[in-house]
Amino acid sequence: MEDLLGAWHSVNTTSAIHAGLLRERQHPVLKKIRKQMVIELIGFVLFLSVYYNFFDGARKPVYANVLLITAMLVVIAVNIVGYVFVKQGVPGESVRELLEKHLIKMRIYAIVSVFARALMMTAFVVFFKGNVIVVVLFIGLFMALVRLWVVRIRNLKTVYKNF
Repeated sequence: MEDLLGAWHSVNTTSAIHAGLLRERQHPVLKKIRKQMVIELIGFVLFLSVYYNFFDGARKPVYANVLLITAMLVVIAVNIVGYVFVKQGVPGESVRELLEKHLIKMRIYAIVSVFARALMMTAFVVFFKGNVIVVVLFIGLFMALVRLWVVRIRNLKTVYKNF
């Protein structure tokens, strides 16, 4: 056991392979997250720049406009926090401890992320005075999002238990 622990602590993370993966631009997971974040950010900014004129924002109640803008800004902020969350390392003495801390952070982020998306869906329903079809569609999307996070957390929990 001491040999294994010694090998764990003596791993040279500055090797060429590890250094390439640790660089933000070359990390495959960070690339995908950054790409999704940029696409969503561009979409939200484009929507916010035209919604007032295209969707008669002037005729909508002030609370609906404020709710829509706030919800979109919250989703943008949660995306940025999620990127930073994945980008930063989780300190720990052992892999098991590292996984446990990551699991706790992931649960918190999942709750915040789901809440932010629910807020955005609610804002769209309020702003556009959504009919039953839109509400049912958003409920379906919300349930799919919750299921996605449950599966992710369950998979990480399984890795943690098997370690």
